[in-house]
Amino acid sequence: MKTEEIGYISKTHGLKGHVILRLNDLINIDEENIKSVFLELNGSQVPYFIEECRPNNTGYILKLETIDSVDTSKKLIGKKAFAMSEFLLENTESLSEFIGYTILDSKLGDIGIITDVDEKTNNPVVKVIHYTGVEIILPFNEDFIIEIDDDEKTIQFESPDGLVEMYLNS
Repeated sequence: MKTEEIGYISKTHGLKGHVILRLNDLINIDEENIKSVFLELNGSQVPYFIEECRPNNTGYILKLETIDSVDTSKKLIGKKAFAMSEFLLENTESLSEFIGYTILDSKLGDIGIITDVDEKTNNPVVKVIHYTGVEIILPFNEDFIIEIDDDEKTIQFESPDGLVEMYLNS
């Protein structure tokens, strides 16, 4: 049985023993089919069966069998998490390759440089720093991308009406 490190337990969630599993970069799990995680306790990998697994903005909310209170779940904070290879998804392409690219909006022109990509959910977003220092968060999907120029490191983009202005005028 081969396991791979996938992340760590970052904090508790709620009062019934749920925990947040924060994944390492470029790791994706098969949230529909994963049955267990292994947590590193005293130098050994201890298996925990998963009763519930759902995504949140920083990773996954897990309900682990036998962990049913905040006090019990607090003991897992900071523990490395492992999973069997069969529950890991191939990350064929990561959007992080676009960090450093300039976003050229069809109406507003140069709106800034991509500094971060969040692709933990089905709707990836990019964080763009405008030249005024304002952080702008944009949905990053085919509906808004007109053209990507890898040589120039630019992305022609058509942002949703009013979205960029909302950040700049606040």
